Amino acid sequence: MMLLNLLNYDLSWHDRERWNAAICLMGRFFEEHREDLAPVKDKARIVKYGIDEVDMFFQRNTAVVCPYCENVCCINKHGYYDYEDLIYIFSLGAGPPRYKEGVLDTDPCQFISGRGCTIERSVRPFRCNWHFCNALLKHIEEGPAKPYRAFVKRFEEVMDLRSDMLAEFFKILTSATI
Repeated sequence: MMLLNLLNYDLSWHDRERWNAAICLMGRFFEEHREDLAPVKDKARIVKYGIDEVDMFFQRNTAVVCPYCENVCCINKHGYYDYEDLIYIFSLGAGPPRYKEGVLDTDPCQFISGRGCTIERSVRPFRCNWHFCNALLKHIEEGPAKPYRAFVKRFEEVMDLRSDMLAEFFKILTSATI
């Protein structure tokens, strides 16, 4: 199975055979194309830095809203990496966490603890970082305008950088053979 055929939105942790094949091929591709992938890895580090920069903004807001939430939106199905997340974390030299068997997609996320997420923000699935429930969004929007504007600006920069990183990865992938 070619890596390019596996990297799409059909890739799911629940299909263990395809998931394991994608992880194996991704690791091999990153190993064999280490030098070619240097620009991708550089962009991934900049994306990570951008996410780290806005972490305090997130922490200040989630610390106020999330402890009082009656309907936990951090559910298990959102804690899975998609293929774009895999490209990003492999670019950082990491890999996906080990998922627990038997946890329902509708259960609270297996990575949430009494103190929040156990996965560092900069390597969480992308949708986890950029999901804002109505209560959190309202709190953020009603807060001080200057930090909110700075956050939105950095968020847009991170989105653009991530898109550039993914485009660069696929340019290299399609020109390489695995």
